Amino acid sequence: MKIREIILDFTSLLDVTMIILFFFVLYSSIDVENVSEKAKAAEASYTEMQAENEREQQEWREKASQEWERILTADSNAAANQEALSAYNDGSGLAFNLHEVESGNVWSLSVLSGNKKLNEISSDDQYKLKDKLKESIKKAGFERDDVIIATFTYDGSSYGTAKAVPIIEDAFISLQRDYKGLYFTSINISK
Repeated sequence: MKIREIILDFTSLLDVTMIILFFFVLYSSIDVENVSEKAKAAEASYTEMQAENEREQQEWREKASQEWERILTADSNAAANQEALSAYNDGSGLAFNLHEVESGNVWSLSVLSGNKKLNEISSDDQYKLKDKLKESIKKAGFERDDVIIATFTYDGSSYGTAKAVPIIEDAFISLQRDYKGLYFTSINISK
């Protein structure tokens, strides 16, 4: 018996295997790149969201701090307001009384603190009315930061009141920009 020699040629099989392996490595690297890009994008998005979250937290902290300051200020303002109300009840508030003399264009404004007359402002001073009112408030001993309660009384049935009252009220409103704690009310005493 003769032994035959068998020669197997695996070259073509090896070529096919190498081609399959080449495409496997190629597509794997493409998938790795896609996954890597997605991971980097997710990381950047997470970092951006984290930074946004920190900004929002900082804004909330600042708002909470401001609100807390406002509450503390309200407590201190409440004491000042109560003190001003007590002083007004004791007669230490300011009273502005409008008096008309003969015609509608001529008027005078008496400024009183308790029973003491501080000033008399005439219609001739209406263009300097704000300054005259400031002068009267200073004469009464009030500072810019004080709480001031004032009444403005007038007789609405008098002839020129309709013209004089808006001028005086505008001066008070303008004065409130300088004196943040100035509270005034207008009282019509007509019958």
